[in-house]
Amino acid sequence: MNYLLNLWRFPILSILLSSLFLGSLPARAANQTSVVNRLASLSKSLPQPVGTIIATDRVNFTANNNSSAQPFSEQINNLGKESTPASEMLLAQSIKVSPLLEKQILEVLRKHPEVLLEVLQKYTIEQEQKQQKAQAEAIKQVRTNTKALIGDSPVMGSNDRKIVMVEFSDFQCPFCATANKNLKEFMTKHKGKVTLVYKHFPLTQIHPEALPAARAAWAANKQGKFWEYHDALFANPAKLGDTFYLETATSLKLDIAKFNADRKIADNFIVQDFQLGRKIGVDGTPTFIMNGEVVTGAASLADLEKALAKVSK
Repeated sequence: MNYLLNLWRFPILSILLSSLFLGSLPARAANQTSVVNRLASLSKSLPQPVGTIIATDRVNFTANNNSSAQPFSEQINNLGKESTPASEMLLAQSIKVSPLLEKQILEVLRKHPEVLLEVLQKYTIEQEQKQQKAQAEAIKQVRTNTKALIGDSPVMGSNDRKIVMVEFSDFQCPFCATANKNLKEFMTKHKGKVTLVYKHFPLTQIHPEALPAARAAWAANKQGKFWEYHDALFANPAKLGDTFYLETATSLKLDIAKFNADRKIADNFIVQDFQLGRKIGVDGTPTFIMNGEVVTGAASLADLEKALAKVSK
């Protein structure tokens, strides 16, 4: 659906889409080739460049050193947006379609709407294929570069790191809390074989405490208490809030001054986790990737065992 929405950035396609959804929709055309040719001919009268600006879902995996200056919400909202120069954006926005050309385009589309539908379908399929290819390549890269994949993230389990399971999670996500119970049982059984890596993926639009909780957990990790803090957050979803974050830090005997200072600088590092997730195709929580084998949702113990069996062959 994102790709269809992005097509509104084309001046000519915005007109075509408007005619499709707001105008009349007559019967299918008998000769689509002539219709396409006519549209192509009409488009030549538009100023250039037209249709050169289009948003993609690609994410810049390299974190911006200055990104901490932006609020987390702005950094997340900017993920996947185009990097088109401002001058080109202004040029595209300034393009005006003459009333005559608009009338001609509307006339063609009202008579033959199936042509536009065919173009949109083809474009969507092409973009999805490109995205799938990029995601497959990204997963391949993280499988072959375990050290870069783990980075400074919290780790538990096996030290040999032959089987690495990366968890993308949200502390306010009920499915993550359910999966965490099964994950703990799984890791207790396979801690000598599997390395678990935690990555932050707070869904801030639907979970208001996801980011504050992630900040607190990140700060706890700076004092070597991530997993204890992690367990406390998942065990007390109804208590998430600043009072609970400070109480938990105190109970774990953390340096509160350092804890508070670290919470303030956590966003940039959380964004890096989020970027990695987006790059390899994560679109919800929890998501587990074990040596390239993906398990999503409230994973059961059987789901995790099945993934382990596949990667152990």
